Amino acid sequence: MKNSIKSQRQLRVGQQLKHIISEVITLGDFQNEKIRGVSITVTEVNISPDLKKANIFVISRNSNKSFIKYLNDENFIFKKRIAEKLKLRFVPQLNFRLDSTFEYANKIEKILKEPKVQKDL
Repeated sequence: MKNSIKSQRQLRVGQQLKHIISEVITLGDFQNEKIRGVSITVTEVNISPDLKKANIFVISRNSNKSFIKYLNDENFIFKKRIAEKLKLRFVPQLNFRLDSTFEYANKIEKILKEPKVQKDL
């Protein structure tokens, strides 16, 4: 997740993409059965300045992370729904990625709770 200043248009389109993708995931209109049973949450959408590429960060409660591959394989379902709902010149190329910020936050929290670190705080 790159920290760069985003334009209002990038932010607005990113939020719209997040809602549409979440809606598609909730409805579960997938061909692959392995995605239907997984609880998936879209945490963030980063879209390029030209609005042609979008990185979608997702998390799941399952420890199995193979659902990312299946989401990327079912890209066409998301692109079709985006084309129907948004009036964009181009439908962005979608790339699903696992969001590791929560894992990182839990790791930091564990470190802060260690007795050796607590003594220094």
